[in-house]
Amino acid sequence: MAIAMETEQGEEEMIELGNLSNHIVESIFTKIPLKSLIQLKTVSKTWRNSITNIRHCYPLTTSTGLVLFLKHKTYQESVFMKLHDQTQKNFPKFCTFHSSSTHKFPYLIDSCNGVLLYASENNSNNGFWTYSVSSPVLDQLISLPISHHISRPTCSSLVFESNLFQVISFFWEEVDFDTHMMNCMIFESNSWKWRETQIQILNSQFLQSDGFIRGQCFNSSVFSREKRKLYWIWSLCLLVYDIDFEVFTLFSLPKNNSRRSRKDVYYSQFLYESSEGGVIQFCDPVNSGVFIWSFRGSEFKFDHFVRLVNINDDQDLRFKTGYSVRPCAFNNDLQVLYLHVLPHTIAAYSFETQKLVQIWSYEEDEEEEMCWVFKIFPFLFSSVDLLAYNKGVGLS
Repeated sequence: MAIAMETEQGEEEMIELGNLSNHIVESIFTKIPLKSLIQLKTVSKTWRNSITNIRHCYPLTTSTGLVLFLKHKTYQESVFMKLHDQTQKNFPKFCTFHSSSTHKFPYLIDSCNGVLLYASENNSNNGFWTYSVSSPVLDQLISLPISHHISRPTCSSLVFESNLFQVISFFWEEVDFDTHMMNCMIFESNSWKWRETQIQILNSQFLQSDGFIRGQCFNSSVFSREKRKLYWIWSLCLLVYDIDFEVFTLFSLPKNNSRRSRKDVYYSQFLYESSEGGVIQFCDPVNSGVFIWSFRGSEFKFDHFVRLVNINDDQDLRFKTGYSVRPCAFNNDLQVLYLHVLPHTIAAYSFETQKLVQIWSYEEDEEEEMCWVFKIFPFLFSSVDLLAYNKGVGLS
């Protein structure tokens, strides 16, 4: 089979693919990752049309979704959205829903590889935090031993791998600048105990930079299984925790010239791991769109800029860009960046079509209770059996 490609001179040359039927060629294209397919579209008009048609006939499937933590006036719930391919704007269904039963946990803290971390204040133990780990697909929930007191401000994250899970809590106000150490608590499922420790911070001089705010660490963490590292945005810096060596390292975040002030922007910044060898992507929204940088272990490199102003032509999306738009998750399979449009809307930007579509919105009316979208995390719909880690602790 031969496919025509236009050259710069306007002539057509033939790209020989052998004596292959259309069915075989389509089968080959369907097995190529979407990011590569997007690049192959630039080869020629014929390839672009062929790939576009194949994408419409064979929409990608993915187990990746979102978990939304909704705080109603009198109760909390977690809503799970399993996301589908969005190759066409009139695609009949962008996602399927599953809502948890209302629960007592006031906070959803983190999500990692199909497992969630919740926290609640344990008043019966004089104000100590109790963390609980949930496997929503199997409807399992286990509570961890009592941890630290609520008077110690902390940032906690979940790390889940095939053979264990950990909860890492660091106390940002408990830093010793003479020894470059920070107080932390770590829970490990193999011992089923918390241990308090001090962990060294490399490049700790960034903590004393002009404009650095110690308590500014509210975004979700990203765990790289390949590199075995945990990443946070901490004020002006990227904080990296090496799980094997138990050490923190700080790196300065890139600065965007289009931003006049960094005030109140930390909530909007976002990290995700790309499919390219565990590269960490840093999303930084501004008034006109989103800057995306890649972090490859020691420094940031600018990738591209998503200009939302030019693509916001959907009548269902009535919002202003800037700080009202917060990146919340990325889907590698579908090459889609999900955006939380304050206060109650989630939109998806496709790197393939460069279009923005609304996939979810919570419409309030006078008869319904007031609701806030309190947290949004990426979520993997995988079956995780927490009973294997239940060291004599009963299910909640």
